[in-house]
Amino acid sequence: MTASSEPSLSLRLMLLTAIGLSAWLVQPFADAVLIAAVVTVLAWPLHRRTMARLGGRPIPATALSMAGISVGVVAPVSGLLWLVSSELVALANELASALDSGDLSGQVARLQRVPLVAWLIDKAGGPQVLTHSMQVAAREALTDLARSIGQSVPNIVGLTARAVLKSTVFLLTLATLLYRGQELLLWAVRLSPLPARHTKRLFEVFAEFARNVVLAGLVSAIVQGLVAWLGYMIVGLERAVLFALLTGVLAFVPLVGTAAAWVPIGLLLLLQGRPGAAVFVTIWSLLLTGTIDNLVKPLVVRGRSDMPTLLVFLGVFGGLAAFGVIGLLVGPVLMAMLLALLRIYEESLDPPAA
Repeated sequence: MTASSEPSLSLRLMLLTAIGLSAWLVQPFADAVLIAAVVTVLAWPLHRRTMARLGGRPIPATALSMAGISVGVVAPVSGLLWLVSSELVALANELASALDSGDLSGQVARLQRVPLVAWLIDKAGGPQVLTHSMQVAAREALTDLARSIGQSVPNIVGLTARAVLKSTVFLLTLATLLYRGQELLLWAVRLSPLPARHTKRLFEVFAEFARNVVLAGLVSAIVQGLVAWLGYMIVGLERAVLFALLTGVLAFVPLVGTAAAWVPIGLLLLLQGRPGAAVFVTIWSLLLTGTIDNLVKPLVVRGRSDMPTLLVFLGVFGGLAAFGVIGLLVGPVLMAMLLALLRIYEESLDPPAA
């Protein structure tokens, strides 16, 4: 067999079988591996400069890059999550205090000044019945929450173990990609059935859209936080800046999103005897805060590419529906890779004249 002969069919089948089994084994950690790949793409320019300053020594460069990622990303994110948790606890305490206060009947009476609200209160059986119902509902909700937490305690150990395991996989993958990234890229280009220029083009598409997806999430959260802040300022909400920050951070949570912030805020305003402000915050949040990301994300994900907006939209929200949270990243990248492959195929149909 000459050096230029192609692999046999049996070898290809064995290789495909091994790849399939390996993908099945890695599937539980696919999100950690994919996130590590995206972080590597984002950190690669800085890592490459660090490598050059250290004379091309990969081990100390990788250690410094890992430390920089930990300090520059993990620490601020942890602090932000702590602040958001504190604000959520404070908001929950304010709601509980408003629901359980002795002045709840007075608050309900103030709500009766609004004709529509007064009609709803009368339909509910009057102020006294509504007040009692609200207090009972609040206590039942707190009891159910405590029961749910108690039932979840046996699962905490398992959840913690899985989180630690996925974090370990993420760190190991990140270190491997930083340490041997260039070598792995050249190896992938060599093994790819496509010409080298096409394989490199696909890697460039992956890197571009991975960066755009991360940037889109950040820009969308900032825009939603600013829009929410403007609405909170209009109604004179106390701690509007902190509540806007809370809204922006919760924008990263799929399905629930900013509603986890503005729904309790609207309820708090209602219990404080400010039904007009509560209605305004609700309408403002539904029409602007909660929907503006549908415009911002596709625009930022698309970036400077000529990818049709429809494909970007389907990639973002179709990925979320199909794969969950990680689909926000997988969907747009898959659409971009598909478009790139279609264009490569189109070019192969009409090769340039000799």
